[in-house]
Amino acid sequence: MSGTQKYDAVVIGAGPNGLIASAYLAKAGNKVLLLERRHETGGGLNTDEYHGFRLNLHATYHMMAEQMPAYLDLGLPDLGVRYLQPPVGAAFPFADGRSMIFTGDPAETATSIETFSPDDARCYVRMWEEFQPILDQYLIPMTYELPEPALDQMVEFEKTPVGSRLAAISEYSFIEMVDDYGFKDPRVRMALLSLPAMWGLHLDEPLGFLFPLYLCRMLNASLVKGGSHRLSSAIYRSFLQDGGRVMDMSEAQKIVFDGDRAVAVEVDGGERFEADAVISTLNPEQTFGQLIAEEDLPEDVALATQNWEWEERTLFGLHLGIHGKVGYRAEDPRVDDALVVLCGLETEDELHAHLARVDAGQETECDWLHITVPSRFDATMAPPGHQLIRAEAVVHYDQPWETEAKAFGDSAIARLQKFAEVGDIVLRRECTPRDIEQKLTTMKRGSFKHGAYSTLQMGYLRPNDLCSHCATPIPGLFVGGASVYPGGMVLGGPGYLAARVVGEELGRPIPERG
Repeated sequence: MSGTQKYDAVVIGAGPNGLIASAYLAKAGNKVLLLERRHETGGGLNTDEYHGFRLNLHATYHMMAEQMPAYLDLGLPDLGVRYLQPPVGAAFPFADGRSMIFTGDPAETATSIETFSPDDARCYVRMWEEFQPILDQYLIPMTYELPEPALDQMVEFEKTPVGSRLAAISEYSFIEMVDDYGFKDPRVRMALLSLPAMWGLHLDEPLGFLFPLYLCRMLNASLVKGGSHRLSSAIYRSFLQDGGRVMDMSEAQKIVFDGDRAVAVEVDGGERFEADAVISTLNPEQTFGQLIAEEDLPEDVALATQNWEWEERTLFGLHLGIHGKVGYRAEDPRVDDALVVLCGLETEDELHAHLARVDAGQETECDWLHITVPSRFDATMAPPGHQLIRAEAVVHYDQPWETEAKAFGDSAIARLQKFAEVGDIVLRRECTPRDIEQKLTTMKRGSFKHGAYSTLQMGYLRPNDLCSHCATPIPGLFVGGASVYPGGMVLGGPGYLAARVVGEELGRPIPERG
Protein backbone atom coordinates (compact mmCIF):
# COMPACT_ATOMS: atom_id res chain seq x y z
CA MET A 1 0.00 0.00 0.00
CA SER A 2 2.73 2.44 -0.95
CA GLY A 3 1.69 6.02 -1.49
CA THR A 4 -1.11 5.88 1.07
CA GLN A 5 -1.36 8.31 3.97
CA LYS A 6 -0.96 6.92 7.50
CA TYR A 7 -2.97 7.96 10.57
CA ASP A 8 -3.34 6.71 14.10
CA ALA A 9 -7.12 6.62 13.57
CA VAL A 10 -9.49 7.07 10.67
CA VAL A 11 -13.10 7.78 11.64
CA ILE A 12 -15.93 7.12 9.17
CA GLY A 13 -18.90 9.46 9.51
CA ALA A 14 -18.84 13.00 10.92
CA GLY A 15 -22.13 13.01 12.79
CA PRO A 16 -22.07 13.94 16.50
CA ASN A 17 -20.47 10.67 17.58
CA GLY A 18 -17.83 10.69 14.85
CA LEU A 19 -16.95 14.27 15.74
CA ILE A 20 -16.76 13.51 19.46
CA ALA A 21 -14.60 10.40 19.00
CA SER A 22 -12.26 12.26 16.64
CA ALA A 23 -11.96 15.31 18.89
CA TYR A 24 -11.10 13.25 21.97
CA LEU A 25 -8.50 11.20 20.12
CA ALA A 26 -6.89 14.30 18.61
CA LYS A 27 -6.79 16.02 22.00
CA ALA A 28 -4.93 12.97 23.36
CA GLY A 29 -2.22 13.51 20.73
CA ASN A 30 -3.29 11.12 17.98
CA LYS A 31 -3.13 11.85 14.27
CA VAL A 32 -6.79 11.54 13.23
CA LEU A 33 -8.62 11.72 9.90
CA LEU A 34 -12.41 12.18 9.86
CA LEU A 35 -14.23 11.16 6.67
CA GLU A 36 -17.68 12.50 5.78
CA ARG A 37 -19.88 11.63 2.78
CA ARG A 38 -21.77 14.94 2.80
CA HIS A 39 -20.56 18.48 2.18
CA GLU A 40 -20.61 19.33 5.89
CA THR A 41 -20.12 17.68 9.24
CA GLY A 42 -22.76 17.31 11.95
CA GLY A 43 -25.14 14.58 10.74
CA GLY A 44 -28.42 15.01 12.63
CA LEU A 45 -27.07 18.22 14.20
CA ASN A 46 -28.29 20.02 11.13
CA THR A 47 -29.51 23.62 10.88
CA ASP A 48 -30.49 25.05 7.50
CA GLU A 49 -31.22 28.75 6.99
CA TYR A 50 -33.97 30.02 4.67
CA HIS A 51 -34.62 33.77 4.43
CA GLY A 52 -33.51 34.31 8.02
CA PHE A 53 -35.32 31.29 9.48
CA ARG A 54 -33.02 28.67 11.01
CA LEU A 55 -34.56 25.22 10.72
CA ASN A 56 -33.33 22.34 12.87
CA LEU A 57 -34.34 19.67 10.38
CA HIS A 58 -33.36 16.77 12.64
CA ALA A 59 -32.09 17.04 16.23
CA THR A 60 -33.70 19.84 18.26
CA TYR A 61 -34.13 18.69 21.87
CA HIS A 62 -30.91 17.94 23.77
CA MET A 63 -31.73 15.70 26.72
CA MET A 64 -28.24 15.42 28.23
CA ALA A 65 -26.83 18.86 27.26
CA GLU A 66 -24.28 19.72 29.96
CA GLN A 67 -24.31 16.10 31.18
CA MET A 68 -22.30 15.01 28.14
CA PRO A 69 -18.62 14.60 29.10
CA ALA A 70 -17.71 16.31 25.82
CA TYR A 71 -19.38 19.54 26.92
CA LEU A 72 -16.59 20.42 29.34
CA ASP A 73 -13.84 18.03 28.18
CA LEU A 74 -13.76 19.62 24.73
CA GLY A 75 -14.30 23.17 26.01
CA LEU A 76 -17.59 23.59 24.13
CA PRO A 77 -18.83 26.62 26.14
CA ASP A 78 -15.68 28.51 25.08
CA LEU A 79 -16.34 27.49 21.48
CA GLY A 80 -19.79 29.07 21.37
CA VAL A 81 -22.18 26.40 22.68
CA ARG A 82 -24.92 27.87 24.83
CA TYR A 83 -27.89 25.81 25.98
CA LEU A 84 -31.30 27.39 26.55
CA GLN A 85 -33.75 25.58 28.85
CA PRO A 86 -37.39 26.68 28.55
CA PRO A 87 -39.24 26.99 31.88
CA VAL A 88 -41.76 24.29 30.89
CA GLY A 89 -40.62 20.94 29.52
CA ALA A 90 -43.89 19.72 28.03
CA ALA A 91 -47.47 20.94 27.89
CA PHE A 92 -50.67 19.14 26.92
CA PRO A 93 -53.51 21.48 25.92
CA PHE A 94 -56.95 19.91 25.63
CA ALA A 95 -59.95 20.81 23.53
CA ASP A 96 -61.84 22.26 26.53
CA GLY A 97 -59.12 24.86 27.15
CA ARG A 98 -57.58 23.12 30.12
CA SER A 99 -53.98 21.95 30.00
CA MET A 100 -51.45 19.85 31.85
CA ILE A 101 -48.03 21.36 32.52
CA PHE A 102 -44.85 19.32 33.08
CA THR A 103 -41.69 21.01 34.36
CA GLY A 104 -38.46 19.85 35.95
CA ASP A 105 -40.01 20.68 39.32
CA PRO A 106 -42.08 17.66 40.41
CA ALA A 107 -44.11 19.67 42.90
CA GLU A 108 -45.07 22.23 40.24
CA THR A 109 -46.03 19.42 37.86
CA ALA A 110 -48.04 17.66 40.57
CA THR A 111 -50.01 20.86 41.15
CA SER A 112 -51.01 20.85 37.47
CA ILE A 113 -51.88 17.14 37.53
CA GLU A 114 -53.94 17.69 40.69
CA THR A 115 -56.52 19.69 38.72
CA PHE A 116 -57.26 16.46 36.84
CA SER A 117 -56.66 13.90 39.60
CA PRO A 118 -55.40 14.52 43.17
CA ASP A 119 -54.55 10.82 43.47
CA ASP A 120 -52.44 10.90 40.32
CA ALA A 121 -50.65 14.01 41.57
CA ARG A 122 -49.52 12.06 44.63
CA CYS A 123 -48.48 9.16 42.39
CA TYR A 124 -46.37 11.52 40.32
CA VAL A 125 -44.46 12.89 43.30
CA ARG A 126 -43.77 9.36 44.57
CA MET A 127 -42.61 8.24 41.12
CA TRP A 128 -40.27 11.23 40.68
CA GLU A 129 -38.80 10.68 44.17
CA GLU A 130 -37.85 7.17 43.05
CA PHE A 131 -36.67 8.19 39.59
CA GLN A 132 -34.27 10.97 40.59
CA PRO A 133 -31.81 8.77 42.56
CA ILE A 134 -32.11 6.09 39.86
CA LEU A 135 -30.97 8.69 37.33
CA ASP A 136 -28.25 10.22 39.49
CA GLN A 137 -26.77 6.98 40.79
CA TYR A 138 -27.23 4.69 37.79
CA LEU A 139 -28.78 5.75 34.50
CA ILE A 140 -26.86 8.96 33.78
CA PRO A 141 -23.43 7.58 34.82
CA MET A 142 -24.12 4.33 32.92
CA THR A 143 -24.72 6.32 29.73
CA TYR A 144 -20.99 7.02 29.63
CA GLU A 145 -19.70 3.65 30.84
CA LEU A 146 -19.28 0.46 28.81
CA PRO A 147 -22.27 -1.85 29.29
CA GLU A 148 -22.32 -5.06 31.28
CA PRO A 149 -24.18 -8.27 30.36
CA ALA A 150 -27.74 -8.13 31.65
CA LEU A 151 -27.28 -10.73 34.41
CA ASP A 152 -24.10 -9.12 35.70
CA GLN A 153 -25.81 -5.75 35.68
CA MET A 154 -28.77 -7.07 37.65
CA VAL A 155 -26.41 -8.48 40.29
CA GLU A 156 -24.87 -5.03 40.65
CA PHE A 157 -28.28 -3.36 40.87
CA GLU A 158 -29.40 -5.64 43.68
CA LYS A 159 -26.61 -4.37 45.96
CA THR A 160 -28.52 -1.17 46.80
CA PRO A 161 -32.21 -0.32 47.40
CA VAL A 162 -32.15 2.21 44.52
CA GLY A 163 -30.53 -0.32 42.20
CA SER A 164 -32.99 -2.98 43.26
CA ARG A 165 -35.87 -0.73 42.27
CA LEU A 166 -34.21 -0.05 38.92
CA ALA A 167 -33.84 -3.80 38.38
CA ALA A 168 -37.56 -4.25 39.00
CA ILE A 169 -38.80 -1.49 36.70
CA SER A 170 -36.37 -2.48 33.95
CA GLU A 171 -38.60 -5.49 33.26
CA TYR A 172 -41.71 -3.34 32.87
CA SER A 173 -43.20 -1.96 29.71
CA PHE A 174 -44.11 1.72 29.73
CA ILE A 175 -47.76 0.80 30.21
CA GLU A 176 -46.90 -1.46 33.13
CA MET A 177 -44.86 1.38 34.60
CA VAL A 178 -47.80 3.78 34.84
CA ASP A 179 -49.92 0.90 36.12
CA ASP A 180 -47.37 0.09 38.83
CA TYR A 181 -47.29 3.66 40.11
CA GLY A 182 -51.10 3.71 40.26
CA PHE A 183 -52.02 6.35 37.68
CA LYS A 184 -55.72 6.19 36.80
CA ASP A 185 -56.83 9.35 35.01
CA PRO A 186 -56.92 8.75 31.22
CA ARG A 187 -55.52 12.22 30.45
CA VAL A 188 -52.66 11.88 32.91
CA ARG A 189 -51.82 8.42 31.59
CA MET A 190 -51.90 9.72 28.01
CA ALA A 191 -49.49 12.51 28.90
CA LEU A 192 -47.03 10.24 30.70
CA LEU A 193 -47.04 7.65 27.91
CA SER A 194 -46.67 10.34 25.25
CA LEU A 195 -43.12 11.20 26.32
CA PRO A 196 -41.68 7.86 25.11
CA ALA A 197 -44.30 7.46 22.37
CA MET A 198 -43.33 10.75 20.71
CA TRP A 199 -39.97 9.14 19.86
CA GLY A 200 -41.62 6.18 18.13
CA LEU A 201 -41.09 3.73 20.99
CA HIS A 202 -43.53 0.87 21.50
CA LEU A 203 -45.37 1.23 24.78
CA ASP A 204 -45.65 -2.52 25.38
CA GLU A 205 -41.91 -3.18 24.93
CA PRO A 206 -40.20 -4.11 28.25
CA LEU A 207 -37.84 -1.14 28.29
CA GLY A 208 -38.88 0.35 31.63
CA PHE A 209 -35.38 1.60 32.42
CA LEU A 210 -35.82 4.19 29.65
CA PHE A 211 -38.90 5.74 31.27
CA PRO A 212 -37.03 7.80 33.91
CA LEU A 213 -34.73 9.11 31.16
CA TYR A 214 -37.55 10.10 28.83
CA LEU A 215 -39.54 11.68 31.65
CA CYS A 216 -37.00 13.45 33.85
CA ARG A 217 -34.43 14.28 31.19
CA MET A 218 -36.98 15.44 28.60
CA LEU A 219 -38.50 17.77 31.18
CA ASN A 220 -35.04 19.30 31.62
CA ALA A 221 -34.11 19.31 27.94
CA SER A 222 -32.52 22.27 26.18
CA LEU A 223 -32.14 23.96 22.83
CA VAL A 224 -28.82 25.09 21.38
CA LYS A 225 -28.78 28.86 20.88
CA GLY A 226 -28.44 29.60 17.19
CA GLY A 227 -29.48 26.08 16.13
CA SER A 228 -28.30 22.53 16.71
CA HIS A 229 -25.49 22.89 14.18
CA ARG A 230 -23.75 25.21 16.63
CA LEU A 231 -22.97 22.13 18.73
CA SER A 232 -21.39 20.18 15.87
CA SER A 233 -19.51 23.27 14.72
CA ALA A 234 -17.96 23.66 18.17
CA ILE A 235 -16.84 20.02 18.30
CA TYR A 236 -15.46 20.45 14.77
CA ARG A 237 -13.43 23.47 15.89
CA SER A 238 -12.12 21.58 18.91
CA PHE A 239 -10.97 18.80 16.59
CA LEU A 240 -9.20 21.16 14.22
CA GLN A 241 -7.52 23.04 17.06
CA ASP A 242 -5.90 19.79 18.15
CA GLY A 243 -4.56 19.00 14.69
CA GLY A 244 -7.35 16.83 13.32
CA ARG A 245 -8.09 16.61 9.59
CA VAL A 246 -11.56 16.52 8.05
CA MET A 247 -12.30 15.34 4.51
CA ASP A 248 -15.91 16.00 3.52
CA MET A 249 -17.41 14.90 0.21
CA SER A 250 -15.42 11.70 0.79
CA GLU A 251 -17.59 8.61 1.07
CA ALA A 252 -15.97 5.50 2.48
CA GLN A 253 -16.22 2.67 -0.05
CA LYS A 254 -14.17 -0.09 1.51
CA ILE A 255 -12.42 -1.11 4.71
CA VAL A 256 -9.10 -2.63 3.61
CA PHE A 257 -7.64 -5.70 5.31
CA ASP A 258 -4.16 -7.10 5.78
CA GLY A 259 -4.81 -10.69 6.78
CA ASP A 260 -7.56 -10.56 9.39
CA ARG A 261 -6.81 -6.97 10.45
CA ALA A 262 -8.52 -3.77 9.26
CA VAL A 263 -5.67 -1.48 8.21
CA ALA A 264 -7.08 1.23 5.92
CA VAL A 265 -10.15 2.93 4.46
CA GLU A 266 -10.65 3.53 0.75
CA VAL A 267 -12.92 6.37 -0.37
CA ASP A 268 -14.70 7.11 -3.63
CA GLY A 269 -12.08 8.14 -6.14
CA GLY A 270 -9.73 5.40 -4.94
CA GLU A 271 -7.73 7.31 -2.33
CA ARG A 272 -6.68 5.08 0.56
CA PHE A 273 -5.82 6.01 4.16
CA GLU A 274 -3.96 3.63 6.46
CA ALA A 275 -4.66 3.60 10.18
CA ASP A 276 -3.84 1.67 13.34
CA ALA A 277 -7.53 2.00 14.22
CA VAL A 278 -10.58 2.37 11.99
CA ILE A 279 -13.76 3.63 13.69
CA SER A 280 -17.09 3.37 11.88
CA THR A 281 -20.03 5.42 13.14
CA LEU A 282 -22.30 4.10 10.38
CA ASN A 283 -25.12 1.63 10.96
CA PRO A 284 -24.35 -2.13 11.14
CA GLU A 285 -25.58 -2.86 7.62
CA GLN A 286 -23.23 -0.23 6.20
CA THR A 287 -20.23 -1.13 8.32
CA PHE A 288 -20.37 -4.92 8.08
CA GLY A 289 -22.48 -5.43 4.96
CA GLN A 290 -21.21 -2.75 2.57
CA LEU A 291 -17.72 -1.66 3.61
CA ILE A 292 -16.27 -5.10 4.31
CA ALA A 293 -15.83 -7.73 1.62
CA GLU A 294 -17.65 -10.98 2.33
CA GLU A 295 -14.42 -12.94 2.52
CA ASP A 296 -13.04 -10.57 5.16
CA LEU A 297 -16.09 -10.66 7.44
CA PRO A 298 -15.88 -13.24 10.26
CA GLU A 299 -18.85 -15.59 10.33
CA ASP A 300 -19.82 -14.73 13.90
CA VAL A 301 -19.96 -11.01 13.08
CA ALA A 302 -22.00 -11.68 9.94
CA LEU A 303 -24.51 -13.75 11.92
CA ALA A 304 -24.72 -11.17 14.69
CA THR A 305 -25.49 -8.29 12.34
CA GLN A 306 -27.64 -9.83 9.62
CA ASN A 307 -30.94 -9.41 11.50
CA TRP A 308 -30.58 -5.78 12.54
CA GLU A 309 -34.06 -4.28 12.94
CA TRP A 310 -35.15 -0.80 11.94
CA GLU A 311 -37.90 1.20 13.60
CA GLU A 312 -41.41 0.69 12.30
CA ARG A 313 -42.21 4.25 13.30
CA THR A 314 -40.42 7.41 12.27
CA LEU A 315 -41.14 11.14 12.16
CA PHE A 316 -42.73 13.58 9.75
CA GLY A 317 -41.43 17.12 10.23
CA LEU A 318 -43.16 20.35 9.33
CA HIS A 319 -41.29 23.67 9.58
CA LEU A 320 -43.20 26.92 9.31
CA GLY A 321 -42.00 30.51 9.16
CA ILE A 322 -44.68 32.77 10.60
CA HIS A 323 -45.13 36.51 10.16
CA GLY A 324 -46.58 37.70 13.44
CA LYS A 325 -47.13 35.79 16.65
CA VAL A 326 -47.89 32.23 17.73
CA GLY A 327 -50.03 31.73 20.81
CA TYR A 328 -51.85 28.68 22.16
CA ARG A 329 -55.57 28.72 22.95
CA ALA A 330 -55.13 27.54 26.51
CA GLU A 331 -56.33 28.92 29.82
CA ASP A 332 -52.87 28.48 31.34
CA PRO A 333 -50.41 30.95 29.72
CA ARG A 334 -47.51 28.66 30.65
CA VAL A 335 -48.34 26.49 27.62
CA ASP A 336 -46.63 29.17 25.52
CA ASP A 337 -43.45 28.64 27.57
CA ALA A 338 -43.16 24.91 26.83
CA LEU A 339 -40.26 23.38 24.95
CA VAL A 340 -42.70 20.95 23.35
CA VAL A 341 -46.49 21.14 23.17
CA LEU A 342 -48.23 17.85 22.43
CA CYS A 343 -51.74 18.33 21.10
CA GLY A 344 -54.52 16.43 19.39
CA LEU A 345 -55.06 13.50 21.76
CA GLU A 346 -57.22 13.55 24.88
CA THR A 347 -56.94 10.10 26.48
CA GLU A 348 -54.73 7.04 26.71
CA ASP A 349 -57.15 5.10 24.50
CA GLU A 350 -56.80 7.74 21.79
CA LEU A 351 -53.00 7.45 22.01
CA HIS A 352 -53.12 3.67 21.55
CA ALA A 353 -55.58 4.01 18.67
CA HIS A 354 -53.34 6.58 17.00
CA LEU A 355 -50.25 4.35 17.28
CA ALA A 356 -52.21 1.37 15.94
CA ARG A 357 -53.17 3.40 12.86
CA VAL A 358 -49.54 4.44 12.40
CA ASP A 359 -48.37 0.82 12.54
CA ALA A 360 -51.03 -0.18 10.01
CA GLY A 361 -50.02 2.62 7.66
CA GLN A 362 -53.48 4.18 8.01
CA GLU A 363 -52.54 7.55 9.54
CA THR A 364 -53.21 9.54 6.37
CA GLU A 365 -54.15 12.70 8.29
CA CYS A 366 -52.25 14.19 11.20
CA ASP A 367 -54.12 13.85 14.49
CA TRP A 368 -51.20 14.20 16.95
CA LEU A 369 -48.55 16.90 16.83
CA HIS A 370 -45.45 17.71 18.91
CA ILE A 371 -44.80 21.42 18.49
CA THR A 372 -41.83 23.61 19.38
CA VAL A 373 -41.47 27.33 18.73
CA PRO A 374 -37.67 27.74 18.97
CA SER A 375 -37.80 31.47 18.24
CA ARG A 376 -39.78 32.07 21.44
CA PHE A 377 -36.65 31.18 23.42
CA ASP A 378 -34.01 32.21 20.88
CA ALA A 379 -34.69 35.30 18.77
CA THR A 380 -31.86 34.37 16.37
CA MET A 381 -33.97 31.53 14.95
CA ALA A 382 -36.31 33.84 12.99
CA PRO A 383 -36.23 37.32 11.44
CA PRO A 384 -37.58 40.23 13.53
CA GLY A 385 -41.38 40.21 13.68
CA HIS A 386 -41.52 36.51 12.84
CA GLN A 387 -41.68 33.16 14.61
CA LEU A 388 -40.45 29.69 13.66
CA ILE A 389 -42.56 26.59 14.30
CA ARG A 390 -41.21 23.06 14.25
CA ALA A 391 -43.92 20.38 14.35
CA GLU A 392 -43.48 16.62 14.26
CA ALA A 393 -45.78 13.65 13.94
CA VAL A 394 -45.14 9.95 14.49
CA VAL A 395 -45.71 8.18 11.16
CA HIS A 396 -44.93 4.97 9.29
CA TYR A 397 -42.10 4.93 6.76
CA ASP A 398 -44.04 2.87 4.22
CA GLN A 399 -46.51 5.53 3.15
CA PRO A 400 -46.46 7.13 -0.31
CA TRP A 401 -44.70 10.26 0.92
CA GLU A 402 -43.77 11.32 -2.61
CA THR A 403 -47.45 12.10 -3.23
CA GLU A 404 -48.85 12.52 0.29
CA ALA A 405 -46.38 14.92 1.92
CA LYS A 406 -48.27 18.12 1.11
CA ALA A 407 -51.67 16.75 2.08
CA PHE A 408 -50.31 15.43 5.36
CA GLY A 409 -48.65 18.79 5.98
CA ASP A 410 -51.97 20.53 5.29
CA SER A 411 -53.67 18.36 7.90
CA ALA A 412 -50.87 19.09 10.38
CA ILE A 413 -51.42 22.82 9.89
CA ALA A 414 -55.15 22.35 10.42
CA ARG A 415 -54.42 20.44 13.64
CA LEU A 416 -52.05 23.18 14.81
CA GLN A 417 -54.61 25.91 14.13
CA LYS A 418 -57.18 24.16 16.34
CA PHE A 419 -54.91 24.73 19.31
CA ALA A 420 -53.01 27.90 18.44
CA GLU A 421 -53.42 31.33 16.94
CA VAL A 422 -50.92 31.43 14.09
CA GLY A 423 -49.94 34.43 11.96
CA ASP A 424 -49.39 34.33 8.21
CA ILE A 425 -47.31 31.39 6.95
CA VAL A 426 -44.46 32.82 4.87
CA LEU A 427 -42.21 29.74 4.80
CA ARG A 428 -43.13 26.08 4.73
CA ARG A 429 -41.01 22.98 4.48
CA GLU A 430 -41.95 19.32 4.99
CA CYS A 431 -39.33 16.79 6.00
CA THR A 432 -40.63 13.29 5.32
CA PRO A 433 -39.08 9.96 6.36
CA ARG A 434 -37.82 9.61 2.79
CA ASP A 435 -36.07 12.97 3.12
CA ILE A 436 -34.40 11.83 6.32
CA GLU A 437 -33.07 8.65 4.69
CA GLN A 438 -31.91 10.39 1.50
CA LYS A 439 -30.03 13.09 3.38
CA LEU A 440 -28.56 10.94 6.17
CA THR A 441 -28.05 7.45 4.77
CA THR A 442 -27.20 5.98 8.18
CA MET A 443 -30.85 6.64 9.09
CA LYS A 444 -32.27 3.89 6.91
CA ARG A 445 -36.08 3.95 6.73
CA GLY A 446 -35.99 7.29 8.53
CA SER A 447 -34.53 5.53 11.57
CA PHE A 448 -33.18 8.52 13.47
CA LYS A 449 -31.82 6.22 16.22
CA HIS A 450 -30.00 4.08 13.60
CA GLY A 451 -32.05 1.04 14.59
CA ALA A 452 -35.00 0.00 16.73
CA TYR A 453 -34.96 0.21 20.49
CA SER A 454 -35.98 -3.29 21.52
CA THR A 455 -34.90 -5.73 24.21
CA LEU A 456 -32.58 -7.50 21.75
CA GLN A 457 -30.98 -4.27 20.52
CA MET A 458 -30.31 -2.39 23.75
CA GLY A 459 -27.64 -2.35 26.44
CA TYR A 460 -25.01 -5.04 26.06
CA LEU A 461 -26.79 -6.19 22.88
CA ARG A 462 -26.49 -2.90 20.98
CA PRO A 463 -25.59 -3.55 18.20
CA ASN A 464 -24.81 -7.10 19.44
CA ASP A 465 -22.90 -8.78 22.23
CA LEU A 466 -19.72 -8.89 20.09
CA CYS A 467 -19.50 -5.15 19.42
CA SER A 468 -21.27 -3.25 22.24
CA HIS A 469 -17.90 -2.39 23.82
CA CYS A 470 -16.94 -0.49 20.62
CA ALA A 471 -14.15 -2.98 19.83
CA THR A 472 -15.18 -5.64 17.31
CA PRO A 473 -13.87 -9.19 16.76
CA ILE A 474 -12.00 -7.73 13.78
CA PRO A 475 -8.58 -6.42 14.93
CA GLY A 476 -8.20 -2.74 14.18
CA LEU A 477 -11.94 -2.11 13.63
CA PHE A 478 -14.14 -0.25 16.12
CA VAL A 479 -17.71 1.04 16.09
CA GLY A 480 -19.11 4.16 17.73
CA GLY A 481 -22.35 5.41 16.15
CA ALA A 482 -25.95 5.62 17.36
CA SER A 483 -26.45 1.90 16.65
CA VAL A 484 -23.93 1.18 19.44
CA TYR A 485 -24.60 1.40 23.18
CA PRO A 486 -26.05 3.61 24.65
CA GLY A 487 -27.87 4.63 21.44
CA GLY A 488 -28.96 7.76 19.62
CA MET A 489 -30.65 11.04 20.61
CA VAL A 490 -27.42 13.14 20.66
CA LEU A 491 -26.30 11.68 23.99
CA GLY A 492 -22.66 11.74 22.91
CA GLY A 493 -22.19 8.36 24.56
CA PRO A 494 -21.12 6.12 21.64
CA GLY A 495 -18.48 8.56 20.41
CA TYR A 496 -17.10 9.13 23.90
CA LEU A 497 -16.90 5.40 24.66
CA ALA A 498 -15.31 4.64 21.27
CA ALA A 499 -12.64 7.27 21.96
CA ARG A 500 -11.89 5.70 25.34
CA VAL A 501 -11.57 2.19 23.90
CA VAL A 502 -9.48 3.28 20.92
CA GLY A 503 -7.36 5.55 23.10
CA GLU A 504 -6.36 2.52 25.17
CA GLU A 505 -5.61 0.58 22.00
CA LEU A 506 -3.35 3.35 20.69
CA GLY A 507 -1.56 3.84 23.99
CA ARG A 508 -2.91 7.36 24.55
CA PRO A 509 -5.87 6.82 26.91
CA ILE A 510 -8.76 9.26 27.23
CA PRO A 511 -9.25 10.35 30.86
CA GLU A 512 -12.38 8.88 32.44
CA ARG A 513 -15.04 11.17 33.86
CA GLY A 514 -13.90 12.87 37.08
